[in-house]
Amino acid sequence: MLQERSAFSFRNLATLPSHFQKLGLVGTLCAVNMGLIALLGALMMALSGQIAFFILSLLMTVSTGGMIALFFLNYEKPNFFSKTHPSPSFPYEENLHPLLHLSPDLYLTYGNQKALDDCWWAENTLILEESLACQESKEALARLFDAFAHRKEITETLIFRGKHEEESWHIHSTPQESKALWQCHKISSSEKKAPSSPEEINVLTTLLDARAEGLFCLNKKGIILFCNEKFSQWLDYKREDLIGSPLTKFLTKTRSTGSLPLLELQGKCDFMTSASRVKSLFLEQTQLPFEGEFITYSLAYLHTPFIEHSDLSRIFNTSPLPIACLDEKGLIQDSNFLFRDQIWSADTPAKGASFLDFVVDSQREEVRNAFHAFLNGHEEGTPLEIQLNDAKESIVAAYLATLSLEDRKGLLIQFNDITDQKKFESQLGQSQKMQAVGQLAGGIAHDFNNLLTAMIGFCDLLLLRHTPGDQSFTDVMQIKQNANRAANLVRQLLAFSRQQTLQPKVLDITESLAELSALLRRLIGSNIELKIKHERDLGLVLVDQGQLEQVIINLAVNARDSMEGGGEIIITTQNYEFKKAKRYGADVIPPGPYVLVEVSDTGVGIKPEIIDRIFDPFFSTKEVGSGTGLGLSTVYGIVKQTGGFIQVKSKVGEGTTFSIYLPQYLTDDTKAVVAPSREKTPPQDLTGSSTILLVEDEDAVRLFSARALRSKGYTVIEAVNGTEALDLIKTNDKTIDLVISDVIMPQMDGPTFIKEMNDLNINPKVLFISGYTEDTFHDQLNGAEKVAFLSKPFSLNDLATRVKEILDEEES
Repeated sequence: MLQERSAFSFRNLATLPSHFQKLGLVGTLCAVNMGLIALLGALMMALSGQIAFFILSLLMTVSTGGMIALFFLNYEKPNFFSKTHPSPSFPYEENLHPLLHLSPDLYLTYGNQKALDDCWWAENTLILEESLACQESKEALARLFDAFAHRKEITETLIFRGKHEEESWHIHSTPQESKALWQCHKISSSEKKAPSSPEEINVLTTLLDARAEGLFCLNKKGIILFCNEKFSQWLDYKREDLIGSPLTKFLTKTRSTGSLPLLELQGKCDFMTSASRVKSLFLEQTQLPFEGEFITYSLAYLHTPFIEHSDLSRIFNTSPLPIACLDEKGLIQDSNFLFRDQIWSADTPAKGASFLDFVVDSQREEVRNAFHAFLNGHEEGTPLEIQLNDAKESIVAAYLATLSLEDRKGLLIQFNDITDQKKFESQLGQSQKMQAVGQLAGGIAHDFNNLLTAMIGFCDLLLLRHTPGDQSFTDVMQIKQNANRAANLVRQLLAFSRQQTLQPKVLDITESLAELSALLRRLIGSNIELKIKHERDLGLVLVDQGQLEQVIINLAVNARDSMEGGGEIIITTQNYEFKKAKRYGADVIPPGPYVLVEVSDTGVGIKPEIIDRIFDPFFSTKEVGSGTGLGLSTVYGIVKQTGGFIQVKSKVGEGTTFSIYLPQYLTDDTKAVVAPSREKTPPQDLTGSSTILLVEDEDAVRLFSARALRSKGYTVIEAVNGTEALDLIKTNDKTIDLVISDVIMPQMDGPTFIKEMNDLNINPKVLFISGYTEDTFHDQLNGAEKVAFLSKPFSLNDLATRVKEILDEEES
């Protein structure tokens, strides 16, 4: 105990008074000498009796006292950064960290510019000691002094009492010859939270030193803030020689004088080693934000790396397709971002989960067997189509590859979402099926029209002999009415197959709907409100008015049936323009101006699972026996044959909206043909005496038509087909005024027969009768012959009226 107190007293004696401590031994002796001279001068003044000697002694005393005052004033100045002290080398001034020099007598003798700006506590040793905030910091300072005395390198943390708050500083003391270099680093608030103990710092440094690549860090001025052991070994420098030095010091002049900033250097760079040898390294630098500025994360390689693990990971995650890695059991071991975002849209993590759980139950066993077969070497070139068990019912094409890692096997699967592709394929198949059904419906309708023409015609012949008072009159009328109902059903089939005869007119839909509104209100009933909204200056359309009215009526009736307890039907019209082509299902709507007609209701809506089938023939959303299933298919056929498009939007419980886009009729449209008015007055006298050639392969139709025309006074020549008709023309001496011909006939069809007849310089008027549309023969005639048309089925009166109109027309 006594020894410890003696050592403590000796230490205090050696360091006190602190005002004299910093003077040094020579300075102290000078101060004592000047004090003795001043005392001697004062005694001489007191003992002298001569005035001159007194004045001289006084001047000597005052001068000496002034020197003493200036001497102490100079040393009491609170700044140890005196230019009288030798200044270290210039790189210290470039270093962005505060650097301090400690003299052998424990004085702070030098600081670079950063230390002048930031280290307020380093004015002198006394202020440094008095500014320490706690006992731990005082003990840390003592360890710094002790390490300096024993020429050891050490790092300590000192906490100072600042003006506003405490400041923490890391002090790294490095012995340099007879002095010590203090590298100071102020700890920010974020760094205080980070591990900062010497043990943890050593662990981090060891980890970075273990890297096979060279690693260093630059600030925005290009000063090396840190480097690992590998980088310093390559350049054959000590780590301390590199840290705090500019990178340009170690680059060859050709590269260091370039215009590229140091923080942006990439690729091959030539470095100068300590032995003045050139060493080529390949740099990869990344800028990182740091305390409002930027530093670099710089990697150096001896050889050009083709690809690194970090690159593989980046490529894996930035792949444009979802990728997953599965083990032998089908468990997901790794996946990229797109897989987790687009395919594995589940709340649970993908890693470790079974991929088969995300496959629909019906296909799970098939996928499991396919994975197992692929792992056993039974590889196939075609991708595996997998339906996922998600809300979107996605379908993906899975491309498999085998992964062999040590003694384990796995699968690398790349996915391609083909959900839309499958939908388009389904829609295309549906479209082809609809086309096939339409062709079938058209053929059936043609045959039915022949039968119905005969049924209606012979009923008319019977009605000529039976008056309303006759008992058979009612029976014949029942047969005719049912035949007419069958004819309406056939017309629906033709409308669905787009093979009905249209008579297009330029229409203002506003006027057409106004005329139709009264009929619609009677059809939908009083418990349903009908609203019609029109846009001003609505464009014109080229459509068959009767067919357009049938479309509106069918949609209105369907809307009525979906609102049993009442509701609201809204019909709106407006101009609409597509700036670019738009795809809707299998249809592509070309750009251009359209007239949009929307029919909306507040009914029960259509279920999503059947909305794609509502335009199918004979498909009905109503109960069995409540509908034919041809209403919407007829609407679809009429709209498509008109050149328009129809879309449907529906939500269960809220209602349905049908949107019809009809191309606007433009004044320069050369295809526009305005049909004759329906209100044309039929001729009163249907008799005549002209010679008519009737060509019809259907016996019942030909027999009825011939009898009907003969009953009106015409001379009728019958032929079964075009070949027989040509022979009759060549052998007949009578002038033929009118030719009535079927379009589709065996051996020679109607249009071919007309061409052959015209080649004989015989040009009678022509009336085609057919269950098909007028377009089927107009395309074959190329518009060269002027012909009329009468669609089947027709009545006796229809035939006689049409024949009379044609024969009464003046030759053009």
